[in-house]
Amino acid sequence: MKRPVTTTLRHGKREDGQAMVEFALILFPLLLLVVGIIQFGIGLNYWLDMNRVANTGARFAVVNAWPGCARTAGAGSCNQTPACGPSLLANTTLANYLKCQTVSKGLRGTVAVSVCYPNDGDNTNDGKVGSPVSVNLDAPFKFVPIMRIGTLNLRGRATMRLEQDATHLTGVAACP
Repeated sequence: MKRPVTTTLRHGKREDGQAMVEFALILFPLLLLVVGIIQFGIGLNYWLDMNRVANTGARFAVVNAWPGCARTAGAGSCNQTPACGPSLLANTTLANYLKCQTVSKGLRGTVAVSVCYPNDGDNTNDGKVGSPVSVNLDAPFKFVPIMRIGTLNLRGRATMRLEQDATHLTGVAACP
């Protein structure tokens, strides 16, 4: 026995909103996943940028010269701390120069740079050829408030051995 056409249509209309309800149920977790992936990518980009700047800074420190502070400059002449901008390259400290070298705009103004001599067992050779010098960058990374994860402290570090006596690394002391 065949069912009447009106009965078939009536049963088919009961599922009209099913796809919309299922989509509404999965939308919020899907958006959280997408936002989480994007935030992870941004944080990874910041961390990679900080490590690049730390490596560059350590290289500048070991050769005792960086843009705006040549090897031929007098000892201690590169110790000004101007703000980032066009006048930055004029006799600035290495730490201040590195603060302005981050490519990621989210790091500018939040990164803390320290240049120090790590403990190698002989504190009498700090600043002399062969002694290690370390460049550390620290910056907070805040996740999107909707995620409510909080703040993660990102850190970039590089340590190399001095190739020349450190005449321009003024104010550099032993690492904490």
